[in-house]
Amino acid sequence: VFQSYALYPHMSVEQNLSFGLRMNGNPKADTERRVKRAAEILRIAELMKRRPRQLSGGQRQRVAIGRAIVREPQVFLFDEPLSNLDAELRVQMRVEISRLHKELGVTMIYVTHDQTEAMTLADRIVVLNAGNIEQIGAPLDLYDDPANRFVAGFVGSPKMNFMAAKVVGNDGAVTVELANHCGAKLRKPLSGAAPAVGTEVVLGVRPEHFFEAGEGDCDIAVKADVAEHLGSVSYVYANAGPEELIIEREASRQRANGDHMAVSIKADRSLLFDKSGARIR
Repeated sequence: VFQSYALYPHMSVEQNLSFGLRMNGNPKADTERRVKRAAEILRIAELMKRRPRQLSGGQRQRVAIGRAIVREPQVFLFDEPLSNLDAELRVQMRVEISRLHKELGVTMIYVTHDQTEAMTLADRIVVLNAGNIEQIGAPLDLYDDPANRFVAGFVGSPKMNFMAAKVVGNDGAVTVELANHCGAKLRKPLSGAAPAVGTEVVLGVRPEHFFEAGEGDCDIAVKADVAEHLGSVSYVYANAGPEELIIEREASRQRANGDHMAVSIKADRSLLFDKSGARIR
């Protein structure tokens, strides 16, 4: 299933659905059965006599999916099928594809650059970077336990915050000092060997893992710059020296732009990476 739909503009929906089967010499009765089944599954039966130009973007995408369904494949390959749709239609079609997967019970390989699509549709995600596999796992496993900085920054929206730090202690745990936060320190237990004192590292914290001052293991001060209000929560884009942090807040606790605010980081809600991006566990 392609990004561009690849529908024949001079054919009706019914003709587009049946074209591949007819070209392969499939029996007429079987072709009609498959086309009818695909139309019922995708809820496009009332569109069968229309041409592609008479369809909305979402309807065209359903027809493109229907052309694959009539072949009754064992595996579907979706190549960024929703990228041409507007935001509302993308949400609707994500639900449609998820429902389709459950109804057909077949494997679907779905190629996307949209982390939201990957997280909401997948049973397992393969994260690729420049042709190399960075990590394979269930969506929440990749989100909560990324293998490296690339995966941590790629999976999740808004993306993970990364803060420069330096190791100042390694007595059974690692203590890091945040470079741009007035000497703020965080002590974090590790399962493996701690980096040597003086090693430069990167601390990763997701927007929802900032807490009220005093509730965590390390408090930092930031200056609110811009806020995005999304109903029950807001995302605050805050400055801390050269670093910009994205902080999730309850809407009722939102500060005005330009206000200084203090937030707290918990050791068990943060991740540590070396300068190469490898995870320090």
